[in-house]
Amino acid sequence: MLIRLLLLIGFTSINLSCVSKTHLPILSHYIDSNGKKVNYNIENFEFTNQLNQKVTGKNTKGKVYIANFFFTRCPSICPKMKVGLTRVAHVYKNADDFMILSFSIDPKNDSIPILKSYANSTGVLNSKWHFLNGKQSQLDHVATLFRTSFKPLNNGIDFYHSSFTALVDKNQQIRGFYDLLDEQSITELIKGIDFLLDN
Repeated sequence: MLIRLLLLIGFTSINLSCVSKTHLPILSHYIDSNGKKVNYNIENFEFTNQLNQKVTGKNTKGKVYIANFFFTRCPSICPKMKVGLTRVAHVYKNADDFMILSFSIDPKNDSIPILKSYANSTGVLNSKWHFLNGKQSQLDHVATLFRTSFKPLNNGIDFYHSSFTALVDKNQQIRGFYDLLDEQSITELIKGIDFLLDN
C-alpha cells in the first residue's frame, strides 16, 4: 500500500523541531481581508470515541493535547505513528490535564467496535487516548483547523495523509507540529508538552 506524507500547509519553511521549548508560537491563525493576523481556537467539533462517547471542544478546554489523523487498516506509516503516540501516552499516563485525539480518516470502515479493538491494542487508558469517528463534513472541518489534509485513493482503500501531530495548548490553540516518524521530533514534542503543562 502506498501512502505519501503531505506537508502541513504553510509550514514548509519552518523546522519546528528547532523551536525552543520556551517559545512555542501560536500557529492556529489566518490572515483576514484587512491583512491582519487573527488567532482561532480548535473548539467547534463533535466526534464519537471508541467507547461510543461524544467528544467535543468542551472536553479539550483547559487541557493540553495532541491530535493526529490515521486509519486502522493503514499498514505503512500508521503503525510507527502509533508507536510514537504510545510512547507519549505512557510519559503522561498520570497527567489529568493531557490527552490524545486520533481522528479516523476512514469513518466508513473504522466503526466504533473496530476503534475500540485498536485502542485496546495500545495498552493505554481509554480516558487518555480517544480514537474518533465522525461525519465526513466534521472531519474535513477539523482537518482544516489543524492545517492538514488527506485524500482517498483507490476508491477509499488507501489514503494520502500526514505523519505529523499537532500540539494544542489549554486555550485550544495550536503551538506546534511534530513528525511521529522521527524520534527526535517526538522528543521535542515531549518538551513542548512539558512546557505547556507547566505554563
